[in-house]
Amino acid sequence: MPRPRFDKLPAARQLSLIEAAAAEFAAHGYEEASINRILERAEVSKGAAYYYFDDKEDLFLTVVRHYLSELGIEDFGRLPATVTADTFWTSLAELYRQPFVRSADYPFAFGLMRAAAELRAGGRFEGERPLAVFIREMFSILSALLKRGQELGVIRTDLPDDLLMAWVEALDDAHDRWLLRHWQELHRDSLSAAADRLVDALRRLVGTA
Repeated sequence: MPRPRFDKLPAARQLSLIEAAAAEFAAHGYEEASINRILERAEVSKGAAYYYFDDKEDLFLTVVRHYLSELGIEDFGRLPATVTADTFWTSLAELYRQPFVRSADYPFAFGLMRAAAELRAGGRFEGERPLAVFIREMFSILSALLKRGQELGVIRTDLPDDLLMAWVEALDDAHDRWLLRHWQELHRDSLSAAADRLVDALRRLVGTA
């Protein structure tokens, strides 16, 4: 997490640094992102940066957490307790729509989340490092949603859990990459439709009917 001095910065300065980092990580991924380019864009000296964050990993995690909150993804795994087999897919679509539509206000969001997903796919962070723990927590939310669907009988159970998860992640990643390529053409209505399209594709891929 950021150092106390970051929290003492004026809100506008905090946001400037977060947005500069988000743009860099979204454009280049975690590994190729340049701290120097981030600091130059945010007009922060390299020496001052280490008053605010321990390292690149700390900055990345701070930025990802910020956008998770802005997009409402922190609540993503919370299906209604009353969800049934008949309402599972429509409820899931509603969960997806919120972050998709909100992302219209945050042009770096999908690229940033893709950067986090690529870290997991590449096995770059493992063990108990903060970013490794965080990435596992995020993907455990998706895993829990799949498990809930299996319990309701609407998601197939004939595949190993890790293969099922791999299929879903691959579809999600392909869809995010398409969104990034067409971002300039998208608006709130088309993002809402994209969320519905993705959930329908998930239903066709791993659903039981």
